[in-house]
Amino acid sequence: MSIPQQLEPEGLAADGQGWQQRKSAQTRVAILEAAVDCLEKHGYARTTTQMIAQMADISRGAMLHHYATKQELVAALIDYTFYKRIELFTASIANLTEVERVQEQVGIELYWESLQTREWSAYLELLVASRTDAELSEIFLPKARRYDQVERDVVLKVFPEWASDPSAYELAMDYCIAAMEGLLLNREIWDDAKRRVIFRTFISNTLLQLRGGKVDLQGRITGKA
Repeated sequence: MSIPQQLEPEGLAADGQGWQQRKSAQTRVAILEAAVDCLEKHGYARTTTQMIAQMADISRGAMLHHYATKQELVAALIDYTFYKRIELFTASIANLTEVERVQEQVGIELYWESLQTREWSAYLELLVASRTDAELSEIFLPKARRYDQVERDVVLKVFPEWASDPSAYELAMDYCIAAMEGLLLNREIWDDAKRRVIFRTFISNTLLQLRGGKVDLQGRITGKA
């Protein structure tokens, strides 16, 4: 499925435009890709605009032409990591059969894989840094909250089996995000691949029970067959 246009970072869509616009879009992508790499490898505190320019193999002046301030670059980077994450995830879901998606819950494993991408690592660096960086927080939180809602709308379209019960879907999303991201954050502490598989299976089965009405929104067993 196509990703909502409002998620696409400004200045990256140059299809059908002139050579200069396409070149500008390519340069912006190179800058943002370099920024993702820098965040993943060095963390937010140690990432500088000079480092990003070097990684992108462009002059600092050329980068400032596209992003005049670090704040502009950070804002675009937040949009870019959000966009790439949802683009990659929905593309992987589109390749599933209905049985794989609805009954086998393969989407859980694909979501787990999406949390191990460089885009997620970059997002996590921004999230953690925003806790103690007021300037970053002011940029990051409004975008993150907006993205959360757009993500839920997009995911519902690729998992239409949840559409009949919006309350159950919202709870399922809350549970899945909290549980899976918590599992990732504890991956090095819980250094046991089998344990992680068991937990993801538990998440999958819990979601099936919720969608099937076998547990209610308070987690109580309903007795439905």
